[in-house]
Amino acid sequence: MNYRKQIEDFLKKSGGIITAAYCREQKIPTIYLSRFVKKGILSKVDKGIYASEDGNYDELYFFQYRYRKSIYSYETSLYLLGVIDKIPQIYDVTVNNGYKFNSEKPGINIHYVKDEIFDLGVIEINTMFNNPVRVYSYERTLCDFISHKKDMDIEVYVKILRSYLNYKNKNLDVLHTIAQKMGVDKKVREIMEVLYE
Repeated sequence: MNYRKQIEDFLKKSGGIITAAYCREQKIPTIYLSRFVKKGILSKVDKGIYASEDGNYDELYFFQYRYRKSIYSYETSLYLLGVIDKIPQIYDVTVNNGYKFNSEKPGINIHYVKDEIFDLGVIEINTMFNNPVRVYSYERTLCDFISHKKDMDIEVYVKILRSYLNYKNKNLDVLHTIAQKMGVDKKVREIMEVLYE
C-alpha cells in the first residue's frame, strides 16, 4: 500500500488539510504525517491537524475538529447554508448542557441546550474549503430564532423568517416536527400563516 500517495491524493481533494483521525480511519500509519512534517511538506496546525504549504486555513473546520461535540448554529449555520453572505465575525456554536470547554473561547458565542433537542436538525455541509462540518438545518435554526426572539436583533430575525419562504431546500414537514419537539410549534404555525398570507 502506497501510504505516501494516499496522503498526497487526499491533500489534493481536501484543500491541503489532513487529520490524524482520517489516517487512522484509512489505516495509514500516522508516522507518515510526522515524516511529511520533517520534510516540510506538511506543518502541524493544531493537535491532530496538518496542512500543506498551500493548504487553506479553514477555521470553521479546525474548530469543530477540536470540539467535536459542537454544532454550528444561528447566524453561522445560515452563513454555511448560503442563506446569508456576510461572514460572521463571531461564530455561533451549540453544545449540550453538560459540555464544558477547557478554556475561554474568544470569537465564539456558545449556546447550551438540553440533550433531548441537541441532535435535532443536524446536517453535514462543506465549508468554502470543501471540508465537512456539522450545522443545524434552516428549519432547526428558525426554531432556535423563534425560541429566543427576545435575544435576537429584530431586523435579522424578520429577514431570516422571510428568507425561508424563498429557500430552495425548505421542508415545512421537518420544520413542524422540529418545532413540536422544541415546544414552539404553536408560534411557528402562527408565523408561517402570517408569512404565507
